[in-house]
Amino acid sequence: MRVAITGVGLWARGMTSLDDFVASGHGEFAALEDATFEPPRPSAIPARERRRAGPAINLCVEVAHQACDVAGVDKSSVPSVFVSALADTAITDYMCRKLAGAEKLLSPTRFHNSVHNAPACYWAISTSNRASNTFIGGFLESFGAGFFEASSQAVAAGGSTLLVGYDIATAPPLDDIAGIAETLAVALVISPASRARPRRPLSAVAAEVRFVAEPAPPPLPRAPALARLSAANPMGSALALVEQCVSDDKRELRLPASPRAHLKLRFESMR
Repeated sequence: MRVAITGVGLWARGMTSLDDFVASGHGEFAALEDATFEPPRPSAIPARERRRAGPAINLCVEVAHQACDVAGVDKSSVPSVFVSALADTAITDYMCRKLAGAEKLLSPTRFHNSVHNAPACYWAISTSNRASNTFIGGFLESFGAGFFEASSQAVAAGGSTLLVGYDIATAPPLDDIAGIAETLAVALVISPASRARPRRPLSAVAAEVRFVAEPAPPPLPRAPALARLSAANPMGSALALVEQCVSDDKRELRLPASPRAHLKLRFESMR
């Protein structure tokens, strides 16, 4: 497949946009080391729903809007793919503790937000979007699996697809399952290369997306602060991919898509 990344949205500790990411690549971004995590409060979610939305949902909606704004796509009609290794572990922890206790009464709002497609539903509400949405959970290789799915949809349909990946930092005992030290959400708008017209600061097209039935380690960005963030979250593979989209120095990436397979991505400039 040949696909272009035409929009990017980002949110992490000390990094709240693609502009912050671009600054980090030029050695101007020092906030990551000293900042504390501040969740977004996207105004696009109507007030009634915003009162019920948790941090994971807010993250997804915020980065999805960012990516679509960069790409200039119609938010009300773009199909979407959402991915996560563990989804909202704060709600999972809450529900398990409640059900293990004497009083097994769950908050209806938290139970409602516990399903894996909850972020996609809030995104749809915020945009009046009735297009299809998909959720993929592939544990530590979730982002690569989601990228393959979103790319396949974009090429098959001949239009753009929104990919949103997120995981929040884990606490005991769930950090024994996956030690996620940093919260990160990333959104990409993926389009067929033949129809794509990326706008600044994006400059790259994945000339080839090939499925390879061999394991591969996750790629790391060149910038040291971003490499540390990347290693601390299952969505971190996205940061090396975004780095290729804003860099003139292209390199081949191997994106894990399962414990036994990866995607080989070769980039070229569209400018």
